[in-house]
Amino acid sequence: QDKHHVVCRRCLYDLTPKTGDLAELARSFLVMGFMGTTRFLAKGARSKGRRAYFRKLLPGHQQWALMKNMLNDLVREQRIETTLPKAKEVQQYAEELVFLAKKNTPYHDGLVESILTSAEARRILYERMVPRYVDRNFHFTRILNHWRYRERDTAPMAMIEYVDRPGELRPANPVGAARDQFVAQEFLATRKGRRRHMPEVHRMLRRKSGAPLDEAVVERCVFECQKLGFGGMAVAQALVSEAASRGGAPAAAASASASSAAAAHEK
Repeated sequence: QDKHHVVCRRCLYDLTPKTGDLAELARSFLVMGFMGTTRFLAKGARSKGRRAYFRKLLPGHQQWALMKNMLNDLVREQRIETTLPKAKEVQQYAEELVFLAKKNTPYHDGLVESILTSAEARRILYERMVPRYVDRNFHFTRILNHWRYRERDTAPMAMIEYVDRPGELRPANPVGAARDQFVAQEFLATRKGRRRHMPEVHRMLRRKSGAPLDEAVVERCVFECQKLGFGGMAVAQALVSEAASRGGAPAAAASASASSAAAAHEK
């Protein structure tokens, strides 16, 4: 080994100092090796001396200011283009912003005011976005990966936007009354839709407040439920009676059609 000038780790340990930063570096080299120590130092440089709980886009005293500026632009424009890491980092704050505004308490309003620094953004949030998301409990934003890279630094680009905004090209999944109408439409359109949405249509028809559907649509849904034999004769009769109590005369036709379908199904 002396011929090839190779020093063993025991000899290297004896030669290194026992205190100071150089000693810490030497001990980490002895434990992790050269490549492990290099990766450890590089990770510390990327993290800027902080623990990796979130993305390190800027130094600590600048990153929160960056997030607030991006949130202001996002609320005002409803859609911004940025890099993919920044879009993923600002998404959590954009979701929480709507969540806090919907609470409508002085404490949560103070939190919103500490996040949004411009009066225009706060006005848009309370006047337009809070009524828009009354029925939507979460998933207010969407990230669209462009799958392209910026020329100057090859950063991956993406678009972050609020859903349900006017003029969006890809509508989000409906909620509330729009969800009931969408389910009824899909249920009556195809056999696949009837198999897929049968339990949800059944719960919707059994709802005490009633479904936000026309009487003709309710009649067809009741008829299809009985034709498919979902729940048996007793369930169909309960659906018809509830529809009759809410709808009056138009539901009587639903009762007759459902009873005839039930008799045919039993035969």
